Amino acid sequence: MNTVGGEQEEERAMATEPTTESADSAARPRLPLPYRILRIITVAVGVLYAAATLISEIFPDGFLDTFYNVAIIITSLFACIRPILIARDRLAWALIAAAITLWSIGDIYWTSSFIDAVDIPVPSLADGFYLAMYPLAYIGLILLVRSATGRVPASVWLDGAVTALAAGAIFSALTMNTVLAASIDDSQAATLTNLSYPIGDLALMVIVVAVLTMVRWRPDPMWWSLGLGAAFFAVADTGYLFTVAHETYAVGSWIDAVWMLGLTLMAVAGTLERPDRADDVRGLAVLLVPIVFSFAALTVLIVGTFIELHPSAIVLAAACLVTVAVRTVLTFQQSKALARSEIDARTDRVSGLGNRRVLDAALDRMLADASPNQQVGATILAIDDLAELNGTLGYTAGDHLLHAFGSRLAAAIEPPAACARLGGAEFAVIHAGGADIAEFRERAKQLLEVMARPFLIDNTPIQVQLRAGIALSPGHADTSEELVQYAAEALHAAKRAHSSVEVYDARSAHTRLYGPAIVAELNAADEDELLKIYQPRFDLTSDRVSDVAVSLRWNHPIHGMLPAETLSNIATHAGLASRLTETVLRSALEQCSRWHASGSGTGVTIEATLADVFDSRLPYDVARMVNAFDVPSAAATIRIPEEVLLVDPQRAAHVLGQFRDFGVRVSIDHFGRSAPSITRLRALPIDELSFSPAFLETALTGAQDASLVRSVVDFARGLGLATVATGVDTPALRDIVATCGFSHAQGNMLAPETGPAGLGRWLFGTRPLAVAGN
Repeated sequence: MNTVGGEQEEERAMATEPTTESADSAARPRLPLPYRILRIITVAVGVLYAAATLISEIFPDGFLDTFYNVAIIITSLFACIRPILIARDRLAWALIAAAITLWSIGDIYWTSSFIDAVDIPVPSLADGFYLAMYPLAYIGLILLVRSATGRVPASVWLDGAVTALAAGAIFSALTMNTVLAASIDDSQAATLTNLSYPIGDLALMVIVVAVLTMVRWRPDPMWWSLGLGAAFFAVADTGYLFTVAHETYAVGSWIDAVWMLGLTLMAVAGTLERPDRADDVRGLAVLLVPIVFSFAALTVLIVGTFIELHPSAIVLAAACLVTVAVRTVLTFQQSKALARSEIDARTDRVSGLGNRRVLDAALDRMLADASPNQQVGATILAIDDLAELNGTLGYTAGDHLLHAFGSRLAAAIEPPAACARLGGAEFAVIHAGGADIAEFRERAKQLLEVMARPFLIDNTPIQVQLRAGIALSPGHADTSEELVQYAAEALHAAKRAHSSVEVYDARSAHTRLYGPAIVAELNAADEDELLKIYQPRFDLTSDRVSDVAVSLRWNHPIHGMLPAETLSNIATHAGLASRLTETVLRSALEQCSRWHASGSGTGVTIEATLADVFDSRLPYDVARMVNAFDVPSAAATIRIPEEVLLVDPQRAAHVLGQFRDFGVRVSIDHFGRSAPSITRLRALPIDELSFSPAFLETALTGAQDASLVRSVVDFARGLGLATVATGVDTPALRDIVATCGFSHAQGNMLAPETGPAGLGRWLFGTRPLAVAGN
C-alpha cells in the first residue's frame, strides 16, 4: 500500500529528534510531591485490587466489593485533580476525568443496588452513567491529539483511518453477533442498551488506534497509557458481554480487574513524565502497522464469506480497503512529487543550471581528483546591473535574461568544468588548471567576453555589465566551502574597485577585522560561545508579550561579543549559515515547548538568512522540529529578509507557500526599503511585516515622512498583516510606534535582550508597556 519514496516525502512534515540544550536551565515543571505520592497510591490500589481478584477465594464475603468501590473512588478523585493543578490541555483532561468519574458513579450504583439481585433491570440508572463516559472520552482524546499533532499530513490521516477501520472491523466481527444473540429475548430498550456498549467500545478503539497511528506510535507514556487503558476497557466490556451471554459472569473476577487497570491507566496518563526526546518510529516500521491492519481487514472479508458476520464488520472492513486504495494513490503521487522535488532541489528553475548543491558536489569531486601540480579555480560571475534591468524592463524580462545567460554559460564551458547559479545575479564556474594564477585570470576574462555579448530579450538587445571574482585551491582555500567563500569575497572586491576581474586577497573582508582564521574559529566554536539571546515582542493592543524574538551572538574568546549581523555575515561567507539557523531553531522551539508546558502560549520568532530561504529543505526542517517539540505550528514565526523578494521572487513565493502549508507564520524583515517589494505583497503568503529602526526614523524627519510611514502601516493592515516595529530603543521611536498604528513592537525601550532565565517576569507576569504617554 506504500512505498519508501512516499514515506520519505511525508516524513518531511513529521517530527525529528530534538537536541536538548545543556546550557538551558529551564525544565518541565515537576508535579507537587503530595500529588506524586497520590499517584503512587492510586496505581498501587488499582494493581492490588487486580491482584486480589486472582486469589478472591481467600477473602471474606463483601471484601472485594468494598475494595473495588474504594479503589474507583480514589482513581476518580486523582483524575479530577490533574486538570486543576496543570494548565496544559486542561479542557481535554477535565473531560477525561469527568468520563472516569461518571463511569465510577455508575459502577458504585450498580454494586450497591444489583450485586445480589437475581434479575438486573436493563436499562438502569447505572447504564446511563456508564454510557455517558463514551462521548466525554471521545472529545477529550480528540482535543489531546489536536494539541499534540497540529497540522497532520493527509497520508498520516489515511494511515490512522486504515488502522482504525480495521480495528473496528475485527472488534465488530468478534462481538456484535454475540451481543445480539444474547439480547434476542430482551425488550427493545434492553437490546439497544446492550448494543450501546460494543458500539461505544468500537468507537473508542477506533479513536485510540487512529491517535496512536497519527502520533507515529512514538514511545510517549501518556499516549500509550491512554491507549492501553481504552483497550483494557474494550476487553473487559467484551468479556462481560460474553460471560453474561453464557451466564458465567461473577463479581470480583478477572473482568473487574481489567476494568480497574483500564481506569487506572487512563487516570494517571496525564501525569506521566513525558520524555524531552520523543523519537518517532520511522521507515518500514511506520508502514508495518497499517499494512498489518489492512491485511486483517481483508481477512475479515474472507472469513465473512464462510461465516456469517455482523454487517458492521463487513462494512468497516470494506471501508478499510477503500481507504487503503486511496492511500496507495496518494503514495504514488507523493513518490512522483518526491522525484520532482529532488530534481527541483538540484536545479535552478530560472536559469536551468544546477544550484549550489550541484556545485558543491562537483567541486568536491574536482578537488579530490586534482593532481598535486594542479589547482582548482572557482570563478563567480555577477550581472552587475540586473536590479536596474528588472526595474526598467520588469521581472519577466529579467528572468528571461537569467535563463539566456545560463544557457550561454553552459555552452561556453567544457567538461570537466562545471557551472551553477548561486542565486540572484551570481553564477559560479569551477575548473582545474595549472599553478599559474594568470591562467585563471585570463580564462575568466575570455569567459566575460563571451558572456558580455548582447542578449536578445523580447526582440530587444540587452547589454549586461559583468564582474568576476576568482579563488584557487590549494593556493587560497583548503576546502570547497572556503573556495566558494573566497571567490565571493573577490567578486565583492571587483565591485568595490569597479574592475572586471579580481583574484582573492586574504587580507580582505572580515579577515582584516578578525584575522584570517575567523572562519575556522567559527566552525570550531564551542556551544557555550554561541549564545541564544531572547527579546520579547509586545502586542500593542493587549500590552502583553505575544512572542519572543530569538537570535544568536558569538562570544568570541578574543574579540568579545560579536553582534548578530556580524555573526550572520561570517557564517554566510563560511557556508555555516544553515547550521547556525538550525541551532537557533532547535533552541527556540525547545524553549517554546517548555513555555507551553508551563501554561504560557508564547511563540518564537527566528531570523533566516537569504541562503536559508533558498534552501528547499528549510520549510520541511521547521515543520519536523515543530512537531518534534510538540508546539503548535502557528507558535513559530520565520522572519526572512526583504531581499528575497528582489533576488528571486518566484522561488521566494514558492518557499513562503510551503511555510503557509505547514501552518508556520512568515514575517518579511526590514520591510519598506524598496518599492518593488511593496507591490508584491498582495500575492505573497505572509503573515506580518517587520520594520527596521531606519525605516521608523524617517518619520522623525518631518510630517510628510511620518505620513508615509503611517500609510505603509495602514496599507499592511488593509491586507490583514501584522506590523512589527523592531529596534525601538529610543523614546522618539517609542512615540512613533504609538502614533503610527503598529500592532506589535520590540526593543530595549519595552524589554531588554536577555537569556531564557530572564524571561519569566515578561511571560508569566503582567507589566504595562512603556509606550508614549506612560
